[in-house]
Amino acid sequence: MLPSYRYEKTRPPMTQHYLRYIARRYLSLVVLAIGVSLLAGGIYYLGEESPVAFRYTYRDLVPTLSTSLPPLYENYHRAELSLPQHHWEQTEARKDEKFLFVAGHSRNCGWGNAMQELLLNAYMAYKSGRAFVFANYTWNADGSQYSEYNGKKIPSLIPYSAIIRGQIVGGSFPPGDDTPLAVHRDYFEAMCRVKTTFIREDISEIINYKNSAKEITDGWRDKLAGVDDPCVQTAIESGQIYNFDVFGDPGAMLDIWPEFSTSPIITRFAWSALVELAFDSNRALFLPATSTESYLSHVPQTHTNAERYSQIDGLMAVHVRRGDFGDHCEWLGAIGATYAAFNAFPTMQDQYIPSRTGNVEVDQAHARPHCFPSVAQIVRRIGEVRRSEAGEGVRRLHVMTNGDRQFVEELRAALLKEGEWPEGVTTSRDLVLDWEQRYVAQGVDMLVGQRAQVFIGNGFSTMTANIVTMRMANGFSSDSTRFW
Repeated sequence: MLPSYRYEKTRPPMTQHYLRYIARRYLSLVVLAIGVSLLAGGIYYLGEESPVAFRYTYRDLVPTLSTSLPPLYENYHRAELSLPQHHWEQTEARKDEKFLFVAGHSRNCGWGNAMQELLLNAYMAYKSGRAFVFANYTWNADGSQYSEYNGKKIPSLIPYSAIIRGQIVGGSFPPGDDTPLAVHRDYFEAMCRVKTTFIREDISEIINYKNSAKEITDGWRDKLAGVDDPCVQTAIESGQIYNFDVFGDPGAMLDIWPEFSTSPIITRFAWSALVELAFDSNRALFLPATSTESYLSHVPQTHTNAERYSQIDGLMAVHVRRGDFGDHCEWLGAIGATYAAFNAFPTMQDQYIPSRTGNVEVDQAHARPHCFPSVAQIVRRIGEVRRSEAGEGVRRLHVMTNGDRQFVEELRAALLKEGEWPEGVTTSRDLVLDWEQRYVAQGVDMLVGQRAQVFIGNGFSTMTANIVTMRMANGFSSDSTRFW
């Protein structure tokens, strides 16, 4: 799975033989049956409604199964390079092409960190009237194919289109919106051998509130308005435009939220075909057997974020961090950290005030139940929220966690001992995932979290913050989104 961290011109070929792909990929007869049901009728997963959608079938996307090394997602990368807005016959950018590449984007961090930065970088390009230049989810930028995380090999790079879909990775904007379509970094580099480069301080040093996402975004928009050069980037050494200080400031997102949450970057956001297929294949974990809800693979691509990812009644999803987050929690307590920016909106029912007594042990003890709760504290909190008005009718629980099997089973047993869950308690470890889905599994959990009737998250976590972003933007009530 993705690491958790502390803090040309032609489209790819198409085929309708889904069943052959599923038969090759799923060795279990049970999973095979699910796959056949999902793909019956030979319906294309990525619809024809979007003129710039990646039009390929699952078989086109997936290379031959390998169990010795992680996947490299080569077919996703090829599909990205084949976007129709890439004019490979050119040798340089046209004057009417306007690009913006944030070269100092995050690296060597978890998907939650990368995603929240990606959303805002794309929005900055959108407001500036320039084509957003997207690269890859980057764990290691040294040119290697594989890296190590917790003693296991992971892909050094994952194409963003293996995780998400929409305008950020080259999808079309709604009718009437003439914003230039996003392009891949490889195309940008090929067309832009000479670039105009700015540093983060060009803007951060002249705005009033240095962590205000709106002031940062508007500052870059105004700066770029007077630039005629098609090829613009930020300096890699100046780092992220929206950095740790921004995402850790409770007030940073308040002024930008009304416009950001209603922009196509959010309203047209979607999870990738790979992630949605994993959800569909595992839907029995989240939906009752009697559900008549359409498979996501059958939902038209014209649907908005809110339409596509509607509420799953009766489901509670909770985000429980484990692993190295224990040490990170101690550090958060010691420095008196607040909740992440998207988790700290004043409309949230659970507001967190850090302890800053100067006594490190006291301050850490204050933070611990909120960022690294014990099994008993988790069970108690779930019970409290379930008994609230927002929790009425909850029958099923899904635990999103990176905890090991021993922790997961201990927690499950405690939950079942404390109360009845008529439709069961499931965890991230219960997901049946194929070779490629395993390394984007956090996207599956986030999709579940954003759709749950009730969600309990970790206020210090950027993964939780992205779920909260989608829930707020899609109109979920604030009392249905809670924290430990």
